[in-house]
Amino acid sequence: MIKPRIPETEEERIRTLEEYRILDTPPEPEFDALTELASSILGVPIALVSLVDRDRQWFKSKVGLPVSETAREVSFCGHAILEQDVFVVEDAGTDVRFHDNPLVLGDPQIRFYAGAPLRAWNGESIGTLCVIDQKPQTIDENKRRALRTLADMLVTQLELKRKNRELTVALETIEQQKAGLIHNSKMSALGEMAGGMAHEINNPLTIISGHAARIGMLLKNTESAGRNARLESAVAGIGKGVERISTIIRGLQMFSRDGSADPLEACDLRQVVRDSLGLCQELFFNLSISLRYVAPLEPMMVQCRPTQISQILVNLLNNAKDAIRDLQGDRWIEIDLEKMDSFIRIRVLDSGPGVPENLRFRIFEPFFSTKEPGKGTGLGLSVSRSLAVANHAELGLCIDSGVSCFAMRFSQLEK
Repeated sequence: MIKPRIPETEEERIRTLEEYRILDTPPEPEFDALTELASSILGVPIALVSLVDRDRQWFKSKVGLPVSETAREVSFCGHAILEQDVFVVEDAGTDVRFHDNPLVLGDPQIRFYAGAPLRAWNGESIGTLCVIDQKPQTIDENKRRALRTLADMLVTQLELKRKNRELTVALETIEQQKAGLIHNSKMSALGEMAGGMAHEINNPLTIISGHAARIGMLLKNTESAGRNARLESAVAGIGKGVERISTIIRGLQMFSRDGSADPLEACDLRQVVRDSLGLCQELFFNLSISLRYVAPLEPMMVQCRPTQISQILVNLLNNAKDAIRDLQGDRWIEIDLEKMDSFIRIRVLDSGPGVPENLRFRIFEPFFSTKEPGKGTGLGLSVSRSLAVANHAELGLCIDSGVSCFAMRFSQLEK
């Protein structure tokens, strides 16, 4: 027995085969009809659409054969894909290449074989349309032509499926891009509105803060300070409320700005985290989501654009919130800010199930989203990674933390 030779362009051939996404798919009527037609026209009991994989030949369609695949090294089709035209073996029992082949000595006891290569759009042969008989046969030019024509029709079916899949992906991408443009337009409008609101709120907030401070001073200076304890408490409450609103306003101002033209600057990440949390913590409180963050005592100095880092953090926090908001039991989000040797790391962890292993390599792709339609554009993580790179930082998924975790890493600013 002579094993089929491996083509010089084998890797390209395999890539082409895989592009069709046809291996190990269920039977389909359009392929079965052509296989039955080949069996009928050539007057043989067995006809196959055989796709030659790395170590096997797999049958997309079959007539008269119970098995779904056989080893490539004993296949007739492995020889046929090397030919430009129909490959014919009139009597395998007397052919030096096949007389001791297991498929000749045992089932299906091949004697006659004819296979027309299935040539893809780039010329690579991915398999054959083949016919088989248990007795020797000859084949005339009319039957060769019929087999070639049916093989071409099979390739046309494969191409239609490939093009249809590409068209579907293109249409989905267009819809996602449209949704992304709408999202960006909304965010731009929201940014302008938020910036304007922040400016308008800051003025009366300053006045309220000033009045509260003055009342507090008057209460401390009055002789009846003891009787004014409740008033002092109320004034202190006003001060805390003002500070809380101020934090939200600072976060809005930072988040709404387009910081792409800002120069990189020395920045304490503790302040960026504090301003970012100002936008989220009220919502987390209302959703009964526990927010865990302990600010480091020492400065965390890096070179960055604070506005863009805040945008990344808010996106990661919102993603974490969406992942756990409907969970039962303990729901928490944690921010971890710490120095690690020569770099500083921010991690956003949550109590959710994490990203499934089969999706981890895709989550940073543009327009890829695990959320329900209409709940996200799939732009957040892709844009966030781009912003991180623009700030000489790294953004990635931590797979060894035991929980859902995204991390940003910055080079530590030298003193």
